[in-house]
Amino acid sequence: MAAALAEEAPDNEDYYSLLNVRREASQEELKAAYRRLCMLYHPDKHRDPELKTQAERLFNLVHQAYEVLSDPQTRAIYDIYGRRGLEMEGWEVVERKRTPAEIREEFERLQREREERRLQQRTNPKGTISVGIDATDLFDRYDEEYEDVPGSSFPQIEINKMHISQSIEAPLTATDTAILSGNLSTQNGNGGGSINFALRRVTSAKGWGEMEFGAGDLQGPLFGLKIFRNLTPRCFITTNCALQFSSRGIRPGLTTVLARNLDKNTMGYLQWRWGIQSAMNTSIVRDTKTSHFTVALQLGVPHSFMMVSYQHKFQDEDQTRVKGSLKAGFFGTIVEYGAERKISRHSILGATVSVGVPQGVSLKIKLNRASQTYFFPVHLTDQLLPSAVFYATVGPLVIYFAMHRLIIKPYLRAQKERELEKQRESTASDILQKKQEAEAAVRLMQESVRRIIEAEEARMGWAARFL
Repeated sequence: MAAALAEEAPDNEDYYSLLNVRREASQEELKAAYRRLCMLYHPDKHRDPELKTQAERLFNLVHQAYEVLSDPQTRAIYDIYGRRGLEMEGWEVVERKRTPAEIREEFERLQREREERRLQQRTNPKGTISVGIDATDLFDRYDEEYEDVPGSSFPQIEINKMHISQSIEAPLTATDTAILSGNLSTQNGNGGGSINFALRRVTSAKGWGEMEFGAGDLQGPLFGLKIFRNLTPRCFITTNCALQFSSRGIRPGLTTVLARNLDKNTMGYLQWRWGIQSAMNTSIVRDTKTSHFTVALQLGVPHSFMMVSYQHKFQDEDQTRVKGSLKAGFFGTIVEYGAERKISRHSILGATVSVGVPQGVSLKIKLNRASQTYFFPVHLTDQLLPSAVFYATVGPLVIYFAMHRLIIKPYLRAQKERELEKQRESTASDILQKKQEAEAAVRLMQESVRRIIEAEEARMGWAARFL
């Protein structure tokens, strides 16, 4: 009922102002004000069509205001959350005679349920687009090789690989979810793709299971089974087994992850992978409000390595983060450092410089837009050149600050001005509406006063005639 009342009244209406009472008014004061205004605004008391229409509108608003404020529960909801609280579905099943604290808790619960229903009513799309760029000609070219080639004075920058993946989730029931995903990849003129379908079922509050089926042109059919289970309140296990069918036969694979909360902000992981590239991996991840730290050790075929990474989170409105990592193993050594920053309400831009032996120098640019990720790895050189490291570090900073000053900042400023203009227009509309309501109320009161005077004069006339 509260939601139905809220739908009928304007968003900016103040029920206490409509009844012309204070917020601490008693039920007797509310009833007296309601009766007085009903007598004033009753449509049957006005003959003029325009005044009758205005009186009918004000009469309905006064009635709605009284229905909300005369009920202790809806009044408590309105006092805490305003009309936004009355619009929340589910109050009709809530036990009455609750305190404001209990009403607040119930409102938050209903709000969470409404958000969950919204999520269940729509898919959850996630996507990644990765474009690999080969820019080694900027630093690794040799002039003597290009002396007789037309146009050799310009470095050749090529896109040598690309990867696109997308997935959507569709809730089927309260416990079942269907997941459809696919990907396309190409590198140096060769490519392929695959499509996967998974069905996930939540078996209990402690776990869920997932079955996956896939097929692709580079690899044969895939069948997989994934199981998640909470062993204790602080420990869980995930097991993923897969069968990959190909022209070479069936290739089985098994991955098991055991995780445990070491303290409030620290998780420990132990992973065992059997099949292609078998390995054992252990890692510790500590995540706090201001930092994120990871240390990992892997022993496996063909790669064994040790990795340490740290990320510092600045407590600013742009959510700026700087990070660095060191990874060393049989494949060589890689040092990475970078930063990321929020550039709009739903977008985060990041850049990372990777310096390694024998990998060379690369620049990785990443843009997160809502649930979509755009990744641009730029390979600059196969050698450890100071000039490549310098330009990979300074170049993105100069471009970012130039874009921030010339594009991002003006755009955000214009967006803010548009929002302020809309707010001013809304405020002006509200003021005009209030003014019209006040003028209508004054005209209705004047009409009531005129009728009273005419009635008194008529009565005095009859009295004088009898005398």
